[in-house]
Amino acid sequence: MSTAKLYTILILFFGIHIHSHSQNSLSSDSIQEDLLKAPQLTQIEINNEFVDFTKLNDYDYRRSIDFGNELYETFDSVNTQSNYPLNLNLPYHLNNLTFHYSAIDWSAPHRIRYSYMLEGFDKEWSKPSYQSKVAYQNLTSGQYSFKIRSIGEEQVWSEPMNYSFGIRRPWWSSWWAYAFFALSIFLIGYWMYHTWQEKKSQEAEVRKLLEAYKLTDFPKAIEMKKGIEESSFLKLVQTTLETHLSDENFVIAELCELLNISRAQLNRKLKKLTGLSTSHYIRSLRLEIAKELLVTTNLNISEVAFKVGFSSPTYFSKVFKSQYGHAPSDHQ
Repeated sequence: MSTAKLYTILILFFGIHIHSHSQNSLSSDSIQEDLLKAPQLTQIEINNEFVDFTKLNDYDYRRSIDFGNELYETFDSVNTQSNYPLNLNLPYHLNNLTFHYSAIDWSAPHRIRYSYMLEGFDKEWSKPSYQSKVAYQNLTSGQYSFKIRSIGEEQVWSEPMNYSFGIRRPWWSSWWAYAFFALSIFLIGYWMYHTWQEKKSQEAEVRKLLEAYKLTDFPKAIEMKKGIEESSFLKLVQTTLETHLSDENFVIAELCELLNISRAQLNRKLKKLTGLSTSHYIRSLRLEIAKELLVTTNLNISEVAFKVGFSSPTYFSKVFKSQYGHAPSDHQ
């Protein structure tokens, strides 16, 4: 055999062997690529209800789901191959999600295990499991990324599949709600402070009036009143006051106007006839009539107080006790 023929045979032999080895390598790489392919989402349940996102354009289908119309406004488009929504942004009450997923391992499909993690909720990957779904309940508002990976016969983890979505804040957690709550608290606090200040002012006025009554010799004043009943001027004053007895707004200015007398003249005359100032005389007359009503009628203390021109039964009781030394209830 010639040298040229020998070379030709060797070239053909090694060429065929190299070509065969190359084909086997490509086939192995292709299978390995399939083995390492990332798992895919196959279904997403929301609030434990299956949703066919490709059919949400159908009005009748949307109506068949309690939250169908609301859900229709929460995503941009649908991955038609796997039927899951893209750029999903759910309202706060649609926060129960169940993810279904699957992967392919042609060599041993029964050996596929999965590991998942929900970024924004889980701190680490789950332990490998044959379970092909996972449920998350009562997710809070925020942005999430669901990741799923698989491992098969070759014991090589696939690249993770990522699915991002968001859950919106409830209205009471928005900035304008916080502003409204803060304003409401401020207004309530201001109202409570104003009411407290007003109450303190009223209590101070009551204490001041009580102190003034303690300095007045009321028993003597009543005795003097009885001794001068025949005085025509005093009788006119008394009659006028009794006519407007229940009107708490009837004060010295109105009395002066009806009697056609100045405030100074009225005060001077009453001081001379009774020893009391105008305001003390008016209050003394009201209390005297109140005492008679408590004894001679079945009216309660509040009714008597209103009838003689006191808007506050509590204040009436304090003034009554200050003048007579006992409470109004002692006369009932």
